Amino acid sequence: MKDIRLDFEHFKDQGQLPNLAEVRDKVEKYHRVLLEGKDAVIKDREVPMTGWKTESPFISDEDLDTITAAAKGLRQKIDDYISIGIGGSYLGIKASIEALVGPLDLINLEKGNIPRIFFLGNHMDPSYTDAVLKLTKGRKVGVCVISKSGGTVEPAIAFAVAKGSANTIIAITDENKGALHDLAKKEKYETFPVPDNVGGRYSVTSPVGLFGMAVAGIDIKEFIAGARYAEEQTRKNKFDKNIAMLRAAMRFIAYDKWDKKIEVASTGIFDLKGVTYWMQQLGPETEGKDGKGLWISPEFYTQDAHANGQMIQQGERNMIETFLMLEDVETDITISARGTPVEYLDGKTMSFVNRAFVEGLRDAHFEGGVPCMSYNIPELSANTLGQLYQYEMNAIALGGLLLGLNPFVQPGVQMYKDIANKKSGGK
Repeated sequence: MKDIRLDFEHFKDQGQLPNLAEVRDKVEKYHRVLLEGKDAVIKDREVPMTGWKTESPFISDEDLDTITAAAKGLRQKIDDYISIGIGGSYLGIKASIEALVGPLDLINLEKGNIPRIFFLGNHMDPSYTDAVLKLTKGRKVGVCVISKSGGTVEPAIAFAVAKGSANTIIAITDENKGALHDLAKKEKYETFPVPDNVGGRYSVTSPVGLFGMAVAGIDIKEFIAGARYAEEQTRKNKFDKNIAMLRAAMRFIAYDKWDKKIEVASTGIFDLKGVTYWMQQLGPETEGKDGKGLWISPEFYTQDAHANGQMIQQGERNMIETFLMLEDVETDITISARGTPVEYLDGKTMSFVNRAFVEGLRDAHFEGGVPCMSYNIPELSANTLGQLYQYEMNAIALGGLLLGLNPFVQPGVQMYKDIANKKSGGK
């Protein structure tokens, strides 16, 4: 087992270390609240929304085998796979596939052993939707529609326009109720459950995330083994050795004591870009209530060093930064640079130079007044990705509780839906 580590050597504000002792008792208390599942502050209506912590990492091998077998059967009879969902029913799946299989715009060009993969229902742009439908026309298409209720407009529209092109339809929805559940039962779609006690942004380790990963050939048993390991570590490790608790405490202190309002989520690894976007949804949707919370800004280095990097380096000192650092890359290129302006790099590897520049950005941002911490990822595998998701979900849920908020409701999202539905003629 290769463990993810949290490096917070550079997490200081004006030379001041965070006073972790002052929040230790609160963090430990709120962790017990998550485990016990009784407090109203973690409930949506009457349901404790902690299935991502108490159940998903402990899903049985039998259930994982069922998901894997269904995904393999689908994969073998289709050319293209369209995953329909928004928010947590989209970002975690896409991020995982791109981290472990490769960027979709590249793998979809290859004639490999997995279908081409497309995502719809995460927006309503007609041009993009039309392009996907044209690309898949006349081919064998599997459509997986993911929605707990079936009533969320973006995926419902995408499903309405894409289902006629589908040879096979899978529905991941509520096990007992809802428009999509009823349609799936009527049309006899194969179904998998969206757990009642798991919200969308915490659903990547449930069937919501697992089925799409399995279609892409990812070993979901290894993925869940990593999530389970991280959950076990979060439960047993003392505060000063506990990744999730320490990260929650430091983010809270940065917000509450150091007046930081933005968290920059950065990586120099192209395949991890999607994970920073998953972090962008997880954090603000959890914490952005009652005028509180850290805004999360994803950054890809060194590309964004020439844009937002200027603001991070010398703009308002209202931010912290978290890096996703990969220690062992699977693919590398040796630079042949003789006779070029970068001859000093001849014989070096691209990964060596890339890490030097990303570490340079981290050190420069720290010297410029930005407290920085890093998830150090030993290798990019299903296991380590499962660890990362589970640690981060714990850290962000604890962060919401530290702010005095319910981490698992999103009334602001419902507000936009209600207004937009009225404008478009809905109820």
